[in-house]
Amino acid sequence: MRYRRPRAVGVVAIVLAGLASVVVYPELPARMATHWGASGEVDGTMSRLAGALFFPMFSIGIYAVLLVAPRLDSDKQNIESFRGAYEWFAAGMMWFLGYVHGLVLLWNLGVRPPIGAALAPGLAAVLYASGALVERAEPNWIAGVRTPWTLDDDTVWERTNRRAALALKLAGVLALGGLAFPEVATLFVVVPVLLAAAYITVYSLVAYRRQRTT
Repeated sequence: MRYRRPRAVGVVAIVLAGLASVVVYPELPARMATHWGASGEVDGTMSRLAGALFFPMFSIGIYAVLLVAPRLDSDKQNIESFRGAYEWFAAGMMWFLGYVHGLVLLWNLGVRPPIGAALAPGLAAVLYASGALVERAEPNWIAGVRTPWTLDDDTVWERTNRRAALALKLAGVLALGGLAFPEVATLFVVVPVLLAAAYITVYSLVAYRRQRTT
């Protein structure tokens, strides 16, 4: 089977998340904190069973979608050109979800670091990995910057996704600022991502217009 190694890595992350829940389950509170607001205060809870199972089950669903999605794209040849990178990205997402699950379990076991700062490394890794993925992506409907202009012109796709790769990697680096400033850790993720999205959308339109006038 192709891509056996990244898929094994992804499955291991899900299995470890499930095993962690089983091991600590007796020590978890009857109501588990499972969601935090921008200020770091708990604003959502679940029962112990739901809280222990949520991320492992959610990970299974997300991984299934990620693995099936390339088969649904009409540009299968383009997807295959960067399929290896996509498979590793999908596996990495399972480890990110496992990391979040671990933080949830630790919090409910009484180990309570500032949640924004604790999430910062994981979010930084996801953003940087997203940049690495779009850098390799050929025109498709699954991964990359898909605006009307990039999908209409392969040259615009290439230029836009090259810019997007740099913007996402930079956003990932900036997200680490949440470690130093846990009180506003969310801003170090949200603001760079919003700015990157706005810049890339406008750039794709400008690049498209330039392409049409040359």
